[in-house]
Amino acid sequence: MPFMYELKIAAEEPSYTFVQQLVPAGSLVGTGQAVCTVTDGAMEFHVPAPKQGLLVEWFVEHGAVIENMDSLARIVCEGDEVAVPASVPVRLG
Repeated sequence: MPFMYELKIAAEEPSYTFVQQLVPAGSLVGTGQAVCTVTDGAMEFHVPAPKQGLLVEWFVEHGAVIENMDSLARIVCEGDEVAVPASVPVRLG
């Protein structure tokens, strides 16, 4: 049975500015796949998908400020519903 989760940045992370969607809505994403780019003003980071699924909707656009635990996107997964952890951005380079 499919279930949905909202991609969020972990609570202990600082605020970021949304830079770019790397995966358009309607695309399959794999566990750990980078789905977007954010910046803290000094460096850029990729946000990985914590669980594979179909990215069905983006909630943010270029230039939006993201506070911790804000929802970035909605992803639909196959299988039994499980707790999906918030994502920790990974620095580029």
